[in-house]
Formats: sequence, C-alpha cells, structure tokens
Amino acid sequence: MLPYEEIRVAIVEGLQEATGGLVIEMNGGGKMPTGSFITYTIFGFEPVDGMAAITQDQDKRIRRETVTFTVSFNCYADDIDAAIVLAMTARDWFKMSGREVLKDTLDVVVTDIGDIQNRDLNIGEEWERRQGFDVEFRATDRVESPLNWIDTAPITKE
Repeated sequence: MLPYEEIRVAIVEGLQEATGGLVIEMNGGGKMPTGSFITYTIFGFEPVDGMAAITQDQDKRIRRETVTFTVSFNCYADDIDAAIVLAMTARDWFKMSGREVLKDTLDVVVTDIGDIQNRDLNIGEEWERRQGFDVEFRATDRVESPLNWIDTAPITKE
C-alpha cells in the first residue's frame, strides 16, 4: 500500500517548518483559523500506463505499480501580498528541501510544481484572499500477499 499517512505528515510538517505557519486539511471541519495559513487536499492516485511488476521475496508475492497523485494548496492571508509570499515560500519548499525529503525518506518524486494562481473567493461582502498551486507526485504502490506454494499436484495419464 502507498504510505499515504507518512506522505501527508511529511508534507504538512515540512511546510509548517518552512513557512512557520499552520497547514491544515481543506474542508477538514472546525473553525477557520485567523491570520495566514495553508490548506491542502490530496487526490488522484492514478496508475501510470504500463503493467504492474510482480515479484517474489521468500514467502511473499509483491506487486509494485507506479501511481501519480496531486496535492492542491491554497494559501490564505489577510491581504493579497501576504498570500502570495506564503504561496511562494510553500512552493519553494517543494523545489529543494521537500523534494529531497520526500524522495529520500518515502520514495516519492515531485514531478511537477504548478504556477501560483489567484484563487480569491468572494463570500457576501468579504473576500477570502488566497493564492494556490498544485504539486504532482509519482510514487510506488506496493501490495504484499502471501505466496501460496503448490505442495503436490495430481498427475493423471490419459
């Protein structure tokens, strides 16, 4: 199985350290934080074209398949300039530190870092100032199952 929770935690903790701010799941419930913060949502998990590799390791059957997934980020702030700076800081983390951490510890590769886009939202008379970007990843989905050996097979002559 793809190490989803470890990937999610590595991204959240890395971005919190890099930006010095709060990183929360989009539509995760609860009250909206005040000040600057980042939301994320993870989606996709599409297999890449090609066949999965099936190997044997002692008494296990291992199926490996390359999958891609996307994480979308929205950076919120009280004004547009602060939202842009927060988005740029978060995006930069994926260019260097984040790219290395994810590759070295989880075998997750950053394949594309999207442009920062204005994602402001008008709610009544208020504006939510937010800038966002998407990051695409590639990882190996690994599924293990027991390897069932054939002990004996009936052989009949016909």
